[in-house]
Amino acid sequence: MSGETGYPGPHERAQPSGRRNPDGTRIDMDETPPDRDADERRAVLTTVVKNEPGVTAKITGLFARRQVNIERIVGEPMGDGTRSRITFVVEPPHPGVDQVKRQLKKLLPVISVEELDLEAAEELTASVNES
Repeated sequence: MSGETGYPGPHERAQPSGRRNPDGTRIDMDETPPDRDADERRAVLTTVVKNEPGVTAKITGLFARRQVNIERIVGEPMGDGTRSRITFVVEPPHPGVDQVKRQLKKLLPVISVEELDLEAAEELTASVNES
């Protein structure tokens, strides 16, 4: 150990093996990342909201503040046009998604929030695309 702090100096520390790309991200050829299905990294949220000016901006702003990427968004009117259903496919699901769900429920124009499986979201998207 060298230095006044009692910690090893820069040349005494263990050096990581492997190579880095130009961005500085380590690329180790020996390790392959676990093969994950792209669908497993997505979360699908559907909300029923009151039709008010700026409601979509309020909701998407909440996602942005939590740094949750919206991959897909589908909105459709319901019933007599006073309410709409907005479905979001977000990536990646992390603890921020649970926090976003709780905070969405607190917004005044939001009536309900539900998390769906990806197959249900595909059916919703297909039905909106047909009409």
